[in-house]
This record gives sequence, structure tokens and C-alpha cells, in this order.
Amino acid sequence: MSMVPITGAVADAAAIRRIIADVLKVAPDRVHPEADLVRDLGAESIDFLDLLFSLDALVGARVLPERWGAWLKQRLPAGSAGPGITPRVIEEFVVFYRSSLSQTVAGEPS
Repeated sequence: MSMVPITGAVADAAAIRRIIADVLKVAPDRVHPEADLVRDLGAESIDFLDLLFSLDALVGARVLPERWGAWLKQRLPAGSAGPGITPRVIEEFVVFYRSSLSQTVAGEPS
């Protein structure tokens, strides 16, 4: 049986779940795509900053907290800054952030 490498979105999702488990100091099996970081996993506001800093390597650039906050206001009902944030929401943010970085680089004069 050959091993198929995990790539793309699947690898990102797995990496994000590992980062969340590490930052929140919870068992990795508790971090599923729809787990609410606040309600289900006990995240507090400071944990979200740690989480953003931990995403830097995955994104390939510094993740700016103000970009995260602005994105959340558009993404979540009533701009919730806590409840409603799940690993899937963070995956969507990573895709958005990478895309915005690509657009910025593509729009820069050479």
C-alpha cells in the first residue's frame, strides 16, 4: 500500500487543527471542523492572537490582527469576535489571506 501525500486544502486543514490543538492545549481529536473555539474548546481572546501568530508560517507572511478582525466582521453574523469561530472559519480565512497576498504582489510594479 502506497502513501498518498496530503497536499493543498487537506494539508492546510490538518495543519490548522494541529495549531489550534497546540495553542488551546486540547487533545487534537477534539478539534473538528465545526468545533466552536470558544464554546467547545475554551478559547479566550488572547488565544486568538496566539493562533494568528502561529498561522504566519502556514500563510507565508505575517497575519495582521486587524485584517483578521475586518474579515470576521464580514464573515460572521453580527461581526462576532468569539463564538462562531471554528477551524473551518480559520481555513476560509487562510485561503482569503493568501489570495489577498497574491493580489497585492501581482498588483505591485515590477
